[in-house]
Amino acid sequence: LIFSVFDFKKTNAGMLAVLVCVTAHLQTRATLAVRVRCTAPDPFRPVQPPLEPMIINAIQQLLTTNIGKGATIARSALEARNVDPDYRLTVDEERLFADRLSAIDGAREALLLLLHDLVDEASWVRQFGATADFGIGELNDPYVRLCRSECMLALYILYVEGNSVSFIDEDRLEVLQGAPPSALEGVVASIKACDTYE
Repeated sequence: LIFSVFDFKKTNAGMLAVLVCVTAHLQTRATLAVRVRCTAPDPFRPVQPPLEPMIINAIQQLLTTNIGKGATIARSALEARNVDPDYRLTVDEERLFADRLSAIDGAREALLLLLHDLVDEASWVRQFGATADFGIGELNDPYVRLCRSECMLALYILYVEGNSVSFIDEDRLEVLQGAPPSALEGVVASIKACDTYE
């Protein structure tokens, strides 16, 4: 079969047009795929992360400052969090964060005393050298400071708010929950009587 020059040019033009259409279609699909990948939520990233890690970090800062800095540290932490558009706190969460931090700031001595008493009651803690896991030790040790912050927040939630705690491992939680009512009366009263408690 013999094609004329005109037919050949016309055929090439048609093929070129098809190629252009196919290429444009593929580019459009690729662009849409990229958009879908960028906008699809990360299944491993919680929609709204728990508040406790943020409070624990703030308590660690508290422990390196004098009493009365809770409001300042809370304000700085909230400003930093609000920079992240994906993790903005609700008004209630901001209020809870500031209230907990201010109360723990004013009651840190009472909470630490309670923590020491509970650790002393659990003989296995010292027997197995686990005091650092409860934040008992030097505050210049980052691990001790972290664990003390976790335990202080847990004690506050357990005995002042009367709520459950899910961010402490089972062994430590069992020790922290072991305080008899007689040992709590004075401590809880001093916590609630703090000028910073609202």
